[in-house]
Amino acid sequence: MPTLVADLAFALRQLVNHRVYAITAIVSMALGIAATAAVYSVLYGVLIDPYPYRDANHIALVNLYDKQGSEGDIPFTLAEIQQLRKAKSLAEVMARRSVTMTATGGDLVTTARTYQFSGNGLDFLGAPAMLGRLWTAPEAPEGVAPPQIAVISFLFWKSHFGAAPNVIGKTLELNHQKYTVIGVVGPRFTWGDGDVYLPLPADLDPQTRLQILVRIRPEASLGAATGELNAFIRRIGHDHPELLPRESFEVKVETLNDSLLGQFKGTLFLLFCAVALLLLIGCGNVSILMLARGTARQQELGMRAALGATRLRILRQLLTEAVLLSVTGGVLGMGLAYLAIRLIVSLLPEYSIPHEVVISLNIPVLLFSAAISVATGIAAGLAPALQFSRPRLNAILQAGDSRTATSRGAKVRSVMVVCQVALTVLLLAGAGAAMRTFLEAYTARLGFDPHNSLLMFMAIPERSYTTWQTRSQYLDALTEKIKSTPGVLDATDFNGGLAPMGVWRQPVHLLGAPADESRQAGVQLVSADYFALQRIPLLQGRTITRAEVLRGAHLTVVSQIFVQRYLAGANPIGQQVVPVELQRGFPQALIAPNPEQPYEIVGVVGDVRNDGLHQPIQPQIYVPSTVLMFPGISFLVRTAGNPRQSVRDIGNSMRALDQNQAVTQEYAFEDFLSLFVWSHDRFISILFAIFSAVALGLAAIGLFSVVAYSVQQRTREIAIRMALGASRLSVLVVTLTSVAWTTGVGLLLGVGLSIGLSDSVHKWTQSSMRDAGVLSITSAVFVLTSILACIVPARRAMRVDPMVTLRSN
Repeated sequence: MPTLVADLAFALRQLVNHRVYAITAIVSMALGIAATAAVYSVLYGVLIDPYPYRDANHIALVNLYDKQGSEGDIPFTLAEIQQLRKAKSLAEVMARRSVTMTATGGDLVTTARTYQFSGNGLDFLGAPAMLGRLWTAPEAPEGVAPPQIAVISFLFWKSHFGAAPNVIGKTLELNHQKYTVIGVVGPRFTWGDGDVYLPLPADLDPQTRLQILVRIRPEASLGAATGELNAFIRRIGHDHPELLPRESFEVKVETLNDSLLGQFKGTLFLLFCAVALLLLIGCGNVSILMLARGTARQQELGMRAALGATRLRILRQLLTEAVLLSVTGGVLGMGLAYLAIRLIVSLLPEYSIPHEVVISLNIPVLLFSAAISVATGIAAGLAPALQFSRPRLNAILQAGDSRTATSRGAKVRSVMVVCQVALTVLLLAGAGAAMRTFLEAYTARLGFDPHNSLLMFMAIPERSYTTWQTRSQYLDALTEKIKSTPGVLDATDFNGGLAPMGVWRQPVHLLGAPADESRQAGVQLVSADYFALQRIPLLQGRTITRAEVLRGAHLTVVSQIFVQRYLAGANPIGQQVVPVELQRGFPQALIAPNPEQPYEIVGVVGDVRNDGLHQPIQPQIYVPSTVLMFPGISFLVRTAGNPRQSVRDIGNSMRALDQNQAVTQEYAFEDFLSLFVWSHDRFISILFAIFSAVALGLAAIGLFSVVAYSVQQRTREIAIRMALGASRLSVLVVTLTSVAWTTGVGLLLGVGLSIGLSDSVHKWTQSSMRDAGVLSITSAVFVLTSILACIVPARRAMRVDPMVTLRSN
């Protein structure tokens, strides 16, 4: 212990006496450790401890994937759920459904996002109540009228009840029915972003289909559960073919995290790889600084060895200095990590991670960061310590033999510089590719005008407008009511997906043409004013009229690319198409008369982005929105001014028609694009840009240090060259030549790594690091930065006075 204290004291004196070196090394460490701790905080919150639910790693969803890889699920009736509970691989099954209700009984009618659970639902999830209690399975058995009780979310408790501590026992009125509040769940219980959780009502139609959650038995695997449920679902599909895709499909039982995170899980992994590279660059930077510093200290180390210090003793001293640097950097890094976490959380795309996740600098993250700090110090100091712990006494102790000492560290420094440059170029290429992808997405031509548009999602009030005729008339009346709102220019309902995120793709048949299963198109259900509101140009023929929508006419408008791909050389007007999926029955959907009747093409409109912003535009057809009416509907509203300011007035207009009609979600269309379409690319590009900028700064510091110490150690050589007639320019060239070679090799290696890893990165970011433009700009930025970093210390070599230098030596 006394020896350790002495080593620490000596290391501290060394760092205080050489402040510039110490501060540079500490900042290098702090930046790498801060980025690593911040990203690990995200990974810990998202992948290791995302949910507050009981044994959450065994809770799973049952998903269906079609041939294109699109995800969906299969709902079950209560009778089928009872059969499913007998599966050997499942411990429990709970049923759930989302119902939009209105909180009535107050001065202002508001929307309450409500989830109805089977009696075992809250037991299944197992999150404790913050106030009051939760209902139990015996209290709400299936098929028996449950008590009128409700459990409310933490946010709803604050917004609706003012966070009153005496909320238990109070009455909550939903759709004019009164419920007694028995419990409030904690802040992390946010299943489905629900406001209120109720037991399933007893008067459900036996054919009502519900979504499910399953709990896998500890001894069973996901593969076993998938196999068992695959057979069960195919038996259901045999009796109810409308529930399953007509083409081949795959059943997957996936854990909550795997199902909800999807591709973003790969993005997080890529992000962690990026900060690992940044940490390696930081380690390399400190190693370069320590090598340069060690070269300057070789006479001191040689003297200590001559006085009897063993190699182990010198090694321990040098490693102590390295660990002290990294621990100090780690402490500073924790402060920076706190700010970095806030930045990352603010940039995370909406719904990219579960809302239950808490991302913070918790104890596991702090322990991880402490371990990283120590490991980083050892890694950064190991190579210099091994090299300088065995000094060559004869060479070092001879006066003026600094060239010999310098040459010993040159190879190691060169390797360090090459590795650091390669990793920096790799990060720069990743950032450049991500930024280019984001800019392409942001500036992509959408084919429609999202400005001054309001996007609203809502549900038809439960048990209302249950026939096709009344539903069609209600949607038409609701549209006209919205149009009459002051400040509203136009309104239209639609269904079947939302461009540019993607639309409902399905096979289509052309009457008179050979059958072709590969002939597919996006199908969207729209009203008469959809094209005018979206400002999608009409290229040929006409659009659908209001009267045709009201009667569910079998007419369609197709996109330009549909005509080019499937009707090349033929006049599209008057031809007939059959969207296969529209001929099928759908649970809880109202279908227009004569569903088997083909759809006549009456017009052609311009193309819109309908398969994301990174995929080619797909053929598209538009049919009247009344052909297939689901309980959930979407509205687009064009306003004269800021659409956000019209939300309340539009809501009042709708409730004047039906007091139970409420909006589930509303967005200004531009906000929607920012949150859900551009956000993923923006998130990756900003973080990669920050990481690469830090890496570039660290690399510049490393190169600056190498050139500075090279000039310091070669001062005598430079003086002799200049005394023999060498020009200042030739001295500058000689000084930069060695660094230019190592930088060039590192640059080529980094470009090669970027090209080689491009496919792996493309899977998660849609970016390509093979792009010649990206690599050219990346290389140019790095070369320019390198020149700026090296030119300042190199100019010191040009100012060497040969007479003064040679006299002093």
